[in-house]
Amino acid sequence: MKTAVRWTDDHFIAGDLALDFANTVFRRLPEVGADLLDSGAALIGWYVHAGLLASADGAARRSAAGQLAAARLLRDRLWAVLEAQRSGAELPAEALAGLLASAQAGPGRDLVVAADGTVTPRTVTGAGAAIALRAVGLALSPPVRPVRSCDRCGWYFLDTSRGRRRRWCSMKTCGNQAKVARFREARG
Repeated sequence: MKTAVRWTDDHFIAGDLALDFANTVFRRLPEVGADLLDSGAALIGWYVHAGLLASADGAARRSAAGQLAAARLLRDRLWAVLEAQRSGAELPAEALAGLLASAQAGPGRDLVVAADGTVTPRTVTGAGAAIALRAVGLALSPPVRPVRSCDRCGWYFLDTSRGRRRRWCSMKTCGNQAKVARFREARG
């Protein structure tokens, strides 16, 4: 029997909601690890923990199972755009068009955008559209703080360090593992 993913604040370390969504795999490097969005319940749990949805009522749970494939596709498109940005390449047209289409699916019944730009999802579909809107924002207006990818696991994060040389998604996990490995290697 599969246990549900327990979302914690350790899953939300990127500094941007779209980047946190991109990090919904166990790791991206050296190969893609286990998918943490392994069920509709995991998807709805992520949306609730991220603050996109207030609760996981019955209608949301039923809808989430049908939205799982769309959420994974959204994440794949976001990865394609982020990797192109990181390498300085032209953004892949198909991935960007997909992000725009996902963002367009929300406004109206599923998503409200206030005059100040605040996005409030009303449904699971709206929560996905909110992520897509944020992803489009990252693609078309990259943040001042560079988007980096962890040297150990590949998770994305905004580099908010003073020298802009952060290498790990989190000191608590990957940073600590890297330092322990270096220490062991030095003591050899």
